[in-house]
Amino acid sequence: MRTMTGMLMAVALCATGCSPAYRVHVNSFSELGGPPDKTTPVFVATDPNARNPILRKQIEAKIRSLLQDDGYRPVETMAASSYVLTFRVGIDSERMIDYAPMYRPFFGFHGGHFGGFGGGYTVYTPYIDTIYSDWLEMKLYGPQGQGAAERQVVWEGEAVTGTDQPDLRDAVNYLLVGCLEHFGADTGKWISMTIKKDDPRVQSIAGIKGEETP
Repeated sequence: MRTMTGMLMAVALCATGCSPAYRVHVNSFSELGGPPDKTTPVFVATDPNARNPILRKQIEAKIRSLLQDDGYRPVETMAASSYVLTFRVGIDSERMIDYAPMYRPFFGFHGGHFGGFGGGYTVYTPYIDTIYSDWLEMKLYGPQGQGAAERQVVWEGEAVTGTDQPDLRDAVNYLLVGCLEHFGADTGKWISMTIKKDDPRVQSIAGIKGEETP
């Protein structure tokens, strides 16, 4: 069985080729038994101390847009919400050693004369490549229960994909679509899904900036 690193490496190699798609791996846990009621107001919270606040605002706007397109009610303040949705994103890198086959022709004596190419042989040359794992973590907090000091996590979603570039701006669209496809649900295990560039959900958020929050 291939490891997650191996799968991400394969995804990164595909992403550099002709296929305009991402292979996204998703894992989610839920205490809800299914997606929340779509009439329930949801507040998308951002970390005010985020390392890149501009990117975080853009991601917040993308989440709100995807929720709204799916029929949910994103609201402007936490006080007006029944659920609070938080998120974290990041990139991990790993250096991989692999071997590339190289064919070498044989040059030598033929028919009593020196020169000419005969049969060849294959050697394997090592090389080092860097794989970037783009990841997303989302948590949904439910309403404060009677006597509860704070909200409790009722759903958590994780998504990861492999790329060959240390930049989240494109990959995050696919991570969000993959994770929110299972919003409120429990996948029971890591599942893999192929999300294409022409997916309407990806296209709908590709150009969203923070100031375009609905």
